[in-house]
Amino acid sequence: CRAILNAAEGEDVDVPSENVPIHINFDMTCAMAGDLIMKEESEEVLLLEAIESAVELILKEELDFNIMAFESLIDLVDPLKTLPDVALNACKTIVANDTKDTSASEIRSAIAALLRNGALHEDDKCNAIISDFNETLRNLSLCLLSKIFANLLDNECLETAIQDNSEWFLDTLIPSLVDAVKNAKDRPHDALYASDCLSNLLRASKDLLKRADEENALSALEEAKAFGSTHHKSLANATEKGITMLESYS
Repeated sequence: CRAILNAAEGEDVDVPSENVPIHINFDMTCAMAGDLIMKEESEEVLLLEAIESAVELILKEELDFNIMAFESLIDLVDPLKTLPDVALNACKTIVANDTKDTSASEIRSAIAALLRNGALHEDDKCNAIISDFNETLRNLSLCLLSKIFANLLDNECLETAIQDNSEWFLDTLIPSLVDAVKNAKDRPHDALYASDCLSNLLRASKDLLKRADEENALSALEEAKAFGSTHHKSLANATEKGITMLESYS
């Protein structure tokens, strides 16, 4: 107290020269590290459980369950609706070829079936009664891919994901996305998501850029843009980056 009063009155204050020992609570530090590890492990477990739950719904014959599966996956990969780290890992898990969760291949197979055949289940392809369900599923699958590729590109992970599963991207995805863009007049919302996907994929991989060029993606995007300029502004805007990339390549 005297030292404080002396200082307030402008008098010199003797400061002890002894070094003050720094005390580190190693028990607390270890506990914090342990909590972090447990948090990471719990997030991984939750992610795998979410993927497995979605796959269970995808494999069901009821289309309303299939729709629930894709809607849950769309939320899972969205960093605004899920923890950003969890969302990013979900994106990697779904599109990567070699992952701890092999059930993710079922998701890729479902997406391929919807984009190629227009139906998730083989028996549903010629069933006009449930065509609306399959159109919804197709749109949801494209929306899912759009969110995945945007998230991976933002985090500079898309190129690696493509390299890890190049065959699926080159032989399945690029031709299917170009076909979706070609059908812009009939299904503009599908073409919108497909254009978003192409724009991000072409920015991340020269191999995919070459494959898209072989599939005449430029003319498909230009036609979609022309249609979108008068009927669907968001579609027109979504085609621009892809057109720029392909024009530069050509």
